[in-house]
Formats: sequence, C-alpha cells, structure tokens
Amino acid sequence: MATVSGARALCASAFLLAVAACSNGRGSVEQGGSEAQPPSAAQFSVAATVSGLQGSGLVLQNNGGDDLSVMTAGAALFPMRLADGAAYSVTVLTQPSNPTQSCTVANGAGTIAGADVTNVTVTCETAKAPAFRIGGSVVGLAGAGLVLQNNEGDDLTVDLAGEFSFPTSLATGSAYSVTVRTQPTEPAQTCTVTNGPGTVGAGDVTNIAVTCATDTFTLGGRVQGLLGTGLELRNSGGAPLAIAADGAFTFAERIAAGSAYSVTVSTQPSAPVQSCAVENATGTITGADVTSLLITCSTNRYTLGGTITGLAGSGLRLAAAGAGTYTATTSGPFQFPTAVASGTSYAVVVEAQPNKPKQTCVVAEGEGVVADANVANIAVTCTTDRFTIGGRVSGLSGSGLILKNNGEDDLAIASNGAFTFGTAQDSGTPYEVTVAARPANPPQVCSVERGTGTVGGRNVTNVRVNCATETFAISGTVTGLLGSGLVLQNNDSDPVEIEADGGFSFPDEIASGATYNVSVRTQPSDPVQSCSVANPSGTVGTADIANVSVSCTTSSFSLGGTVSGLAGSGLIIANGAEQLAVASDGPFAFATPLPSGTPYAVSIVAQPSSPTQSCAVTNGTGAIAGGNVTDVAIECATTEFTVGGTVSGLAGSGLTLVNNGADPIQIAANGPFTFPASLTPGSMYNVSVSAQPQSPPQVCVVTAGVGTISGNVTNVNVQCMPSPPSPPPPPPPP
Repeated sequence: MATVSGARALCASAFLLAVAACSNGRGSVEQGGSEAQPPSAAQFSVAATVSGLQGSGLVLQNNGGDDLSVMTAGAALFPMRLADGAAYSVTVLTQPSNPTQSCTVANGAGTIAGADVTNVTVTCETAKAPAFRIGGSVVGLAGAGLVLQNNEGDDLTVDLAGEFSFPTSLATGSAYSVTVRTQPTEPAQTCTVTNGPGTVGAGDVTNIAVTCATDTFTLGGRVQGLLGTGLELRNSGGAPLAIAADGAFTFAERIAAGSAYSVTVSTQPSAPVQSCAVENATGTITGADVTSLLITCSTNRYTLGGTITGLAGSGLRLAAAGAGTYTATTSGPFQFPTAVASGTSYAVVVEAQPNKPKQTCVVAEGEGVVADANVANIAVTCTTDRFTIGGRVSGLSGSGLILKNNGEDDLAIASNGAFTFGTAQDSGTPYEVTVAARPANPPQVCSVERGTGTVGGRNVTNVRVNCATETFAISGTVTGLLGSGLVLQNNDSDPVEIEADGGFSFPDEIASGATYNVSVRTQPSDPVQSCSVANPSGTVGTADIANVSVSCTTSSFSLGGTVSGLAGSGLIIANGAEQLAVASDGPFAFATPLPSGTPYAVSIVAQPSSPTQSCAVTNGTGAIAGGNVTDVAIECATTEFTVGGTVSGLAGSGLTLVNNGADPIQIAANGPFTFPASLTPGSMYNVSVSAQPQSPPQVCVVTAGVGTISGNVTNVNVQCMPSPPSPPPPPPPP
C-alpha cells in the first residue's frame, strides 16, 4: 500500500473519483511544494504496481517532479493528473534501505491516450551479501581421483598438486569443514587435511593444507609342485628369496604404489631337478598387496616319438597312456604332444587306422620305460588295404554285354544279377565301370549308375547296370526368358533348370513308343514371368523330339502407397517421367503398371500450397518384385514462418515488442529483429510495443505490423523518436 504525505494520505483511496475534493485547505493537492490544479474532464491519473518491496525509503517520481513515497508493496498512485496526450515518465528517485534493495521500473514511459495509466510496474530485489572462496593447497599428489569435500555437499576433484578452491563461496559467519571424500589411486595415496574446519571471516579462506603420501605394499604369492631343494626367487634384481616348500611366500621389501615389479626364478631346484615357472610375474603395484604370484614346479619330462612309413590315408591316430594322442597326416617323424616323466612305462598303440585310402598300420618298438632322454625309435608301418569292384545288372534280355573297369579288366555278363570284377583295387584309387559292348538279340542300350568313384574302406557293391530298349531325347527351345529359376519337367519328373534363352534337353531319354508331356514346374522370378509350352506332348518314335517350344512373358505390377498429412493443394509426385497429381490423404497408385524387376524412384515434383506444406517420401526407391508395391509413404507437414522487421531511431534502452500480445522480444539496438516463435501460413500477426525505451525516454511507433502469414514477414517497421517534453506547471492561482 503506497501513501502520500500530508493531506494526500487522506485521499489516496478516492483519488480516481474525486481528486478535486482532496485539498490542503487551499483547494489543491500538494506536489513537490507546488499546488496541483483541480482535475478537469480531460485529465487522467498515473498508477504503478510495486512488488518485492521489503525496505523503507522508496520514492518514485513522474516527469522529474511528481514525487511519491512508497511504504509497502501494492498499488501506488501519483497525485498529479495529466492531460490527454501528455507524456509521462516514471523513475525511481530514492532506492529503499534496511535492507538495501534495487527497484526497477517497467512500462514507465508513454503518452496519455484517453485513459488512466495502470500498467506501470516497479520490481524490487534485495542485494545479495558478499561471499568468499574456500581453498588452500595440495602437496605430494601423484595419483588420480582425489576428491575433496566441503560441508558434505560441495565436491572438488583435484588432478594436480597446487592451489585449489571450491566452486561454492560462503558468506561471512558460515561454517566450513574440508575433508577427503575419495583418496587418489594409480598410484594409491593417502591424503590428510589440516586447517580443514573453521568459520568464514571477512575474506577468502586460503590456509587449508592437503598433504598426500604414496602407500607401500607387499609382494608375494604361492609355490606349488616343489619337490627339490635350492629354489630362489628375485624381484627386479633385488635380494634372492629362498623357497623351501610349497605354500605362501612374501618378499621382505615393501614396494610403493605405482612401482613396477618383475619376479623371476634365479635358481631352479635340484634333487630332483625341477623346472619352476612364474605366473603373473610382472605388473604394477596399485592399491593393495600383491598375492597373485604363482610359482609352479614340475619334474623334467621327455617326449615319445619315432617314424611313420607308408602312410597314404588320413585319420591315423596313435595313443600312449600319459602322452596323449597323435594324429598323423603324412609319413615321417612324429612326436606325442605330452611329455612323460622319466621312469614312466609307455605302450604305443594304433587307436584309429587311416582311411581315404583305408590302411592297416602296425607299431614296432612301441613299449618300454622312459629313461633320461626323449624316446625316438618307435616305428609305425602302414600298408594300403585292397577291395573288389562290383554291383548288379537288371533289365538284360540280350546277349554279349561286356563291362570294363578303368578301361581294362573286361567282364562278360550273361544274365541279370550280381557281378564282381576279378582284380581288387587299393583303397583310395579311382574306379570307372563302363559298357564295353552292348547286348544284341535283341539290341539294347545299357547305362551304368554309380559306376565311378574312389575305393574306400570296403568292397564296392553298389554299381548298377540298367539295360533297356533304345531311347530318344526330349528337347526344345526357350524364348523371352529374363528371370531366374525356370524349371521344366517331363512326365511330372526329370526336372531341368533353364538359365537363359536357347535350347534345352531333358536328362532322361524316353523309350521308343513311350509318351512324353513337357510342363513348367517352376515359373521364373526376379523378374516374375509366366512361361507357356507349345508342342508339349506326344509319343516317341524312332528319333529325338526337338520341337518343344517355351515362351516367357514378364508380369507387371502397380506402384503406389499412401499419402498422409496433406492439407494443401497442388501436390504432384513422379516416378521417372510419369507424374501423378494427389488431391487428398489416402492410397494412391501410378497409372502405368511396371514389369517385374523394373527399378522405381518416387519423388516430389510440386509441393502443396494453400497452406504451404513440405512433403517427404519414404520407401520411395526399389525394384518391382513379384507383387504390387503398396508401401511408398508420403508424409506432408504444414510449413511455419517467422515475423520480423527493422528498428530505427532507437537511442534509449528497455524497448520491448510483442506479437499478438505475446512472444516478447527485447530490442537493444537499431537494425533487424525476428520474433522467436514461428507461425503457420494463414495465421494473423499483430506487432506492438509493450514497453517504450528510456534513458533517454523515447516513443516508438510500429508500421506494417498487422497481417496474415503467407511466408517469412520481414517488413515490420519500428520508428523511435524522443518523448515530447513535459508541459510547464500551471501558474499559481491569483
């Protein structure tokens, strides 16, 4: 609540109703020692709203002479009324104290425009008390990760020795307590704080001392398998450490964190002679004792081996108890992977005989006792096994059939049934059974199935010789084939895959007098095609059938998808040269179907307008496969535009512009401006001045500030000019 001195205090609540009725006994209101004139019908009041006021002594002033003392926050009414068209300029004459505050005026300058001025605001803020830094110095820091803490909330990570300061300053009289929250590592260190707690005085705290020292740790581990005597260990050339038995050990000298260590065996044990190895031998001391060293000792061991001869197959596997297994691939020296201790008995056996070719291997000198050297006299000899070639004959009705194996070893066949060539073959050698002479009386054609191969590990008994009367081939021509995967068949079997235009022939011939029927088993794809057969069927005579004709045509499919978000008109899309006008949301499809395999690329030719929109295509590229394309998506969004212009003549500060009564922007200097918020096409904009500049006070006028959005607005003009001088006070009454 604001008050005025003297007689004005009695009239503040009724000022707007009857200012003329409030007087100092002489018919006028006091104003800076002068007398105000009685209000007329064309005079208006100036009021302000005060917020945040806590101190005392705030004095506001209008037009450099109308003073108003304000005691509390709330409404404040200047006693002097102003004529219509007169300028007003509200400023802070005296800032409040107890506590000290800073008050600022908004909307404080303008011109009376036929109504009381009620939008002047005064905002007061209390000055902040001074604050001081809390800090000191760190010495001896070598590790990383040191974190200091003040009052269990203000953390500070320290990377290097030297001065430090916490980010949060404290006011005079505040307590502080600096501690180590996290000790440094790599190397591990222990840091202590002196002068850590205290109370802030009238200056920065700089005497806190943090001292860091590197920790030391022990180095050790365990020994296992030790049977001999005299084992000694060393760390990085230091004094030897004698080890007498299995178990834990520790070097006497402690090691600083961050230091490297390297443990070696300086003397191997004897009686018996052993070899000891160190695991985890090297590293760097971190933040704990090292207990991971492992010394493993073993007695001397020797290998078992010898020579393999005659090996031609694969899969030979030798075995010896304690020495593991050895898989041989070629003849020559061999050695088992695992050595055995001296004095151990051994017996080498063939665990798996070789195959491809199948062989039989025997071991000589394969048993004994390991002495003090590697065993290298074991002899393994391999010989290849031999097997017969044979099979069965069926359909034989003539005489004179002769078979051959590998172009020799003739075998005459008199009747259907089993047959076997007289000469056996080594495993792993090839065989090829052929017909050397056809049967006659009646003449026949005999074919061999499974007649070629390689002798494995058993007799070959699956050769099949099928005899039949004379047969003829079924063949023809394919045209128009573009896709892949076309498969033809004859009599619902005997499939043949066609890869390109040209001639084809079925693998199986048809006996004279039998029927044939050619059909498409699988139509081609990529691109998808439809193939039909001409001259597909008939009866085989005494010659090959060669007039079957297969014609293929490519299938076509539509290209389309869905439009969403379309609000404007004029959207045109295209695939290559073909364009399509789209009028509304929903599905669309281009008029021209495309052959399977044809690539497509849908694009935007013209964006919609009224309102302006931006449309984007997804799933717009690809190739026609085996069906209509329906997943092309076109999404449209309405475009937004900005509102702005140019300010000229500005000399004061505090000019604030608004658009449509909102989206305020502070103007600090002449030149272009743009409101932060953008607007959609078709929406209204209305630029106005919400706060006139002051220091010096000015009046700014907006032109071209109202319109409808159709694009970015850049022509709003704000012209600023000095405020008109305040009218002189009226003369005193006679």
